[in-house]
Amino acid sequence: MGYTTININRSQKNLKETQTMYKFETTTDNKGVIENVINHQPEGYNPSTGIYASSYIFQGNWENELEALNFTKRGQAFKEVEKVDAMKGQDTQYLYNSFRSADGKDTTHDQLQDFWKEENPADYKDTNSKSASPELAAICDWFQCEKTRIRIFQQQPGAYMQMHTDFDNQRGNEHGETLRIFVQLTDQPGGAWYRFKTADSEVSINLQKGQFLIFNPDHTGHQTQNLTEVPRNAFMLVVKRNAWLDSLTKNETMTFVDTRELANNSKVA
Repeated sequence: MGYTTININRSQKNLKETQTMYKFETTTDNKGVIENVINHQPEGYNPSTGIYASSYIFQGNWENELEALNFTKRGQAFKEVEKVDAMKGQDTQYLYNSFRSADGKDTTHDQLQDFWKEENPADYKDTNSKSASPELAAICDWFQCEKTRIRIFQQQPGAYMQMHTDFDNQRGNEHGETLRIFVQLTDQPGGAWYRFKTADSEVSINLQKGQFLIFNPDHTGHQTQNLTEVPRNAFMLVVKRNAWLDSLTKNETMTFVDTRELANNSKVA
C-alpha cells in the first residue's frame, strides 16, 4: 500500500467523522426554517483533562492582609526536579507564603517527604499566616475538599513561566486524584496571564480578582506571564478531587462571594 492510498483512506475517515460530528437532530421545513430546536450538548468540564474557570468571584478587601505577609524564596529544590525547576525559574521569578504546609510553618513551601510519595492531606497543618489573615483564610476554607499545600505565589514583574506539566498524580492516587486551584488575588486586567493547553483546547486567560481556576496539573499544560510592573499574587491550593468540586460547574450564572461575611461567619462558628 503506497502513501497516496494511506492519505486517501485517512481523508475519507476524517470526512466521515466530520459528517457524523455535525449530524444534529435539528429539523427544518421545506424553506429551511428551523422547526425543532435541539442544541448540541457538549460534555463539558472533565476534571482529569480540562480546565474550569469559575463563575464564582470572591469579593473583599484583603490587600492589607497581603501586605502584612512575609514572602520568601522557595528554597533548595528536590534533586529529582532541580533541572526542571531551574528551567522554569521556580526560585528566581517567584516568592511564596504558605497557608498550609508539612510542618505548619509559612516558610515551608514543599513536601518534607520523598518526592515520589503521594501527599496525604492529614499530614499538613495550617500556618500562622492563615490564622492572621481572616479574609484570605475564608477563601481557602470556602473550598470543601481535602487540601495538602496551600501557598500564595507572588510572581514578580515581567516574569514568564513556560508551558509545563507537573507530577502530582504520578506520585499516586491512594488519597484521591490531585487537582490544583489557582485564585487570583490582585487586580491586574490585561497584565497577568494564564495559558493552558489540553487535549483539545488552548486558551489564554486573564482572571478577574477573586476568580479561580481548577485543573489537573499532570494532564493540563500551564504557563503564566506577568506583564505588569507589580507582583501578581495568587493562591495555589493542592487539593483532592471530590463531588463538591465537580458540582461547581452546575452554577451557570456569575455569583459573588463576600469574603468579609465568610470571615465573620467563621468567627461566630
